[in-house]
This record gives sequence, structure tokens and C-alpha cells, in this order.
Amino acid sequence: MSTLNKIKRNLSTPNEWHYLKYRNIKINRRTILLEAVHGREISGHIYALVKELLTSYPNYQVFIAVNKSAFIPEDFKKNTVLHMSKDYLKLLATCEILINDTSFWSFFHKRSEQKYYIFWHGTPLKQLGKSTQIQGYGNVQRNLAAADQVFVSNEFTRERLVKDFGIESIVDNQFVIGPSPRNSALFVNKVIRGRYLYMPTWRGTDVAKVQIRKNFYEFLKELDVGLKDTEELYIKLHPYEEALLNFKEEDYKHIKLFPKNEDVYLFLQTVEQLITDYSSIMFDFYLTRRPIVLFTYDKADYLRERGIYFDMDDLAFPQCQTVREVLNCLHSKRQNIDQNLLESFVEFDSINGTKIVLDYLLKNIENQSIQVIPNWNEKENILIYAYQLADNGITASLLNLFDQVDLTKRNYILTWQEGMIPQDLEYKVKNLPEGVYTFIQTNKVQSTMSETIPTAMYMAGIPLKTKKMEKMYQRDFQRNYLNVPISHFVHYPGYDRSYCVWTWALKPLGIKTFIFVHTDMKQEFQVNRQLKPRIIYEAYQKADKVVCVTNSIEKKVQEVVPDSDTAVMNVLFNEEKIREMALTDAISNVPSNLQKAFDDEEITVFISVGRFSKQKGYDRLVKAFEKLDNPFTRLVLICSYGPEREMINQQIKESHLKEQIFLLEKFENPYCLVNKADAFVFSSRYEGLGMVVFESLAVNTPVIMTRIPETLEVLGDEELAIVVNNSTEGIYTGLKSFIDGKRPKSFFDFEQQRMNSLNIWESFFEK
Repeated sequence: MSTLNKIKRNLSTPNEWHYLKYRNIKINRRTILLEAVHGREISGHIYALVKELLTSYPNYQVFIAVNKSAFIPEDFKKNTVLHMSKDYLKLLATCEILINDTSFWSFFHKRSEQKYYIFWHGTPLKQLGKSTQIQGYGNVQRNLAAADQVFVSNEFTRERLVKDFGIESIVDNQFVIGPSPRNSALFVNKVIRGRYLYMPTWRGTDVAKVQIRKNFYEFLKELDVGLKDTEELYIKLHPYEEALLNFKEEDYKHIKLFPKNEDVYLFLQTVEQLITDYSSIMFDFYLTRRPIVLFTYDKADYLRERGIYFDMDDLAFPQCQTVREVLNCLHSKRQNIDQNLLESFVEFDSINGTKIVLDYLLKNIENQSIQVIPNWNEKENILIYAYQLADNGITASLLNLFDQVDLTKRNYILTWQEGMIPQDLEYKVKNLPEGVYTFIQTNKVQSTMSETIPTAMYMAGIPLKTKKMEKMYQRDFQRNYLNVPISHFVHYPGYDRSYCVWTWALKPLGIKTFIFVHTDMKQEFQVNRQLKPRIIYEAYQKADKVVCVTNSIEKKVQEVVPDSDTAVMNVLFNEEKIREMALTDAISNVPSNLQKAFDDEEITVFISVGRFSKQKGYDRLVKAFEKLDNPFTRLVLICSYGPEREMINQQIKESHLKEQIFLLEKFENPYCLVNKADAFVFSSRYEGLGMVVFESLAVNTPVIMTRIPETLEVLGDEELAIVVNNSTEGIYTGLKSFIDGKRPKSFFDFEQQRMNSLNIWESFFEK
């Protein structure tokens, strides 16, 4: 991609440019900007807060963000601003107090002089964040972290938000458990007999694929027929679905659309019975002591696709599977009262709840209904970048580190750009050990035009002054990790250019920075032209520590960057985990003729595991195997990804021994086959540390390896492997000598190597 195209791809939007400009204007004191559901309506907490502010706090200027289609109550019209307009962006950048009910868009970056409060929009029954997905919630996570305080109405909601949006223990802000502003209205009774409200939850997960659910209109027709002449049923859908609703009131006798000019909670004062399903509205309406019906016709599907936090049967509400059952519930005399449920979810609510909350916020008036809970455990936060968690030795060594380091001493936070990790690798995030946190970056780096152009040129390897770029990265880092006090940043892969810049751009923020070197970078630069030596070498020069995985690599780093502060830390292995995985029987996933070869004592099976890359030398291994030309041998290559995939595939197809060569792609657990093979072949042209060599030794599979100094250094004893010249001929010699009966030793002292590495790791964080 050309430098010009990179500039175009990374350009900020006009809205972002305006917002960045307005962030330079001084903060306006006693101004408040409020926003509900990104301006789609003025509802819930935001409606209640605005109403109380305009009534009881005249010394504040109040602004409400709304979309063009949003209904605006007459009393609020003088206070509205069009969402995403220049006026809105200016207010977002300059108002002293910011309030919403979930999040602002991803470009938002709270200034230190501003106060930001989130009033979470209800007690969740359906699962959120991590409970439903690995990625896709980054902006909500970032907003929850950036807020000074997050207001919830009960401890259950606090626990779910901090855990499922990944901010537990690592964010220096507060949760406030207190009255729910919108629920104050529910203490007023204006019931109209025979008035019902149907408020189903949105069942989707992708806002780009919103649709009215199947059978919805049939349900309405059946309800309409079953209602009495003295009854009326109002329909209130989620805002995502409301715009798609094809509803003609003249087609119904008793069913009506929810009036656009009404606040939901004021309307609930008039509702005799509520019909819902999996929505948090049930917990709020429970305050009225009026009946609630749950229309859960799709319960099995919903639980399978989305999931909920606790058993629906634990709720004291009737669950109906058919419209007839709903009608029977509406027409039966009953009352829902369960004091335990009330106490656990709405114990702090009162008719004065909105005023209590605003007095606390604006006047620092404490109240027994307000509980403040700090979120940070005050341990050091270590931020680690690991790219895509690809199937390679770098990822394996990081995961091994997480498995073996003491996770109680400090908080380890794995970070990545939203969507960066491929879906088929997300399981690695899901399987991280307890005590490893995750934090997702959102949006591209925000920059002005004067910052974008020199940054693109720098990333292309052109030497430039970097002061502007440094400030840009610092600003964007603070946008993403606001209130996440990072003490150390670790660039674990050591390649990515932007994160190489972090190694020196973050240092003025008081963050110590580390970059790992896993391979011979001179060789890597020759193979991978996308890498820019100037950028990586500058990271070596300016990082607080350059961590080399072997002494040989450290010497090579010091040759090119003599003033770098280097240290050597061998990567960690997890031999017990490898042995456990090796015992898994996955032989059914391989071709039957290969299964027979594994079981045939007369056939020697050679195996290798790695990427499709020139570095791994698979082209040479195939040639060496062809030269061996032994009908009683087989070659198994387990490869996941890489630039030479097509070339290796083609080479095997054209081989005269193609019936003896097996290529298995994306084989999730290669160790069960490494364990069954007769010998492992390490054919790399160059490496930092060939982890697969040690993983093979862990399951007692003999190793044939090219003479790679970095790997031999950690191996310690060349007799632990059949070591051959780094060439096609050398690999052939190794295969031949194994066929002829040569066998290496098989013991490697994993425990001693582990203790040395863990001690070095701990030394990095000593004060």
C-alpha cells in the first residue's frame, strides 16, 4: 500500500477533526450535556435527570443531545442540541459535566477538567460483554473505564458490568449503588384500569441486522381478538426495531402504538399490567406491586443464542408460551409480591431518588441510599500487546508466561485493536487464566492532518522529527486507557510499527516500556520487506528494556543498537500442558492411510509444525525427504498460515513422493501427532528460539534440527538432538542418520530453565 493510500485509510473523520479542535477550548463551568441511547430519544434516566435539573438546579446550563427524529418534550426544546452537529461536538469537548446511559461514540475523550457519569440503563437479565462475545464491546468497555463514576441500582448489576466488560480491579474509578433516577416516577400511581403495556426486549446481537421477529404481527392479531372492549394494549419496541415496525392502528381494535410524546416511566404510572420477556423493565415495574407477565414464547432459542444470568424460574412472574396463556394471565386476579426480589434489585429506590442522586453529584450531599465502591485493586497494571495471538511460538511463549507467572502480584492486561483477533483464534482469549485481564482498543488513532501525514511518512521508514507524532500517540493512548493506570507497557511480538512507537512515546507519561526480540531481526528484515528497520531499531534504542530470548540475539541487537538496554530472558515452556494435550486422541481427524502409517512399526514418520514461511524451511525439508526416497517413510507437515502456503502446497502436489507427504492445515492440537511420530524435524533457516524443539522433547519425540545457534544455546547439550548443517543437504543427512539408527538423548531440564526465566521476569518490575 502506498504512503498516500495509508494516509487516506488512517484519516480522521471531519467530526473527529472538529472534536479535536474543540478540545483546545476552555471548559465551561456549570454546564451539563446529557445523552440517551446516542440521541435517539430522551428517555429513562436521562429524562428524569433533565426534568429534575431544570426544576431544582437553575444555576446550571443543561443541554440534551437528540437526533433529528427524536421526540422532544415541550419543556426541553430550549435545551436540545442536534447529535453529532458541530454544536454537539463543541459541547462534548467543553461541558464541565457529561452524562449518558451507556456510552459516547468511540472518538470521545474525556478531558481531565471534565466529570463523566454513566447511569447504566437497567438491571441486566440477558448476558452482556464477555459472557456473549470475545470482541465487539470495546467502546462500552472504554466508556465504563473513562467515567468518573458509574451509577447502578444494585450490587448484582455492578458485579456483572465490571466482570463482563473487563474493568474489574484494573480501573481507577468508582461505582455508585443508589437510587435509579427513572424509577422515582414509579412511586406515583395513576393507573387506568384495563391499560396494558407490551415491552419486549431486542433479541438481536448485530445492530446492522435488525428485523421484526417472526410471528410478531400474528401475536398482535391474536391479542387484539382476545382483549375485552374495556382493555387497551400499547406496544413499545426497542428503538432498533421501532423504525421498522409496519403498524396500522386502524387494523386493531384494542392495540395501540406507544405514544412518541410520552416518557416510558411516566406512562408506566398509568399501566395496570406489564407484558415483557427478558427486559430489565420487569425489575423496575416491580416497584409498583402491579402484575407482570413474561411472554417467553422463544425461551429455548433465546437461552441458547443469547443467555441470561439466572434461571427465569427464580422470578416470581408467570411465564407464558402462547398468546392464549398471556390473555389468561391478564384476565386473572393476582398480584406479584416478593419482598426479597425488591430488596435485592430496587432497595434504594424512592420517590426522591432523582434528587438524592443529583444532590450527591452536584452538591456533595451524602445519603444513606448512596454506596460508593472503588474499582481498582491498586496493583500495578502491566499492559501487554500480542497482535493476533496467531498459532506461532511467540503466542505460545506468552500464554506459557501467563500460565506460570504469579498473577497475584500485579494486574496483567492483554490488549488488542477491536476486531484484530480472527474469530478462529478467539478461543485463546476465552481460555486465558483467571487473573489475566483484557482491554480492547477502539477506533483508529485520532489525528489532525498535520499529524497524519508525517506519521504515515515515518511508518514508511522516512526519517522525520517525531514530537508531533509522540503527542498524538500519547493523546490517543489516554483516550483508550483513561483511568487505567498503566505502569509498564510490553510490546511482546516486537514487530508492529505503531506499538514500536509506543515504546518511546509513552515514556513521558511515566510508563516503563519493554520490547521483546524473538528472532534474528537482520534475517527477518531480508524476508519481510514490510518491516522497517529504522522504526524497530529506534524502539530498541529508546525502550526501557529490550528483552532478548537468547544471548545470541542480545549480541546481534547490541551490534546494531549499541546503546540499547538489553536483557536476556529465555521463553517459558509448559511441558506438563504439552504432555496432557499429547495424550488427547485426535487421530480420527487425520487421513486413514496416515493413521495406518503411525501404527505400522516398519514405517518411520517424520513430523514438523510451524508457519508457511521461508524462515521455516519447509521447501528444503520436502526436497530432503524426496532425496531420501524411502518407501517406508512418511512426512507430516502441520501448518496454520503464512505467505508460502500456495508454494508449499504446489511443491507437494508436484512431488514424486506426494503420496507419502501429508499436509494438515489448522490442526488445533498438533502435539498428539508429534507424540505419535518417530522424529520431529526442525528445518528452520533462522530462529530466535525454536519452541517446537522443546515441545517435542517434552513428549520424548527425538529431534532432528538445523544448526540454529539461538536454539542450541538454550538446548545446552547438542547431544539432545541430531544437529545438522543449515541446508537441504544437512536436513537430508539428519533424516538418513535417523533411518540408519542414530538416536539423541531425550532429557531436558525444564524446571531449571523455568525458574531462571521467572526470576528474570520478576526483576523487570523491581522498584
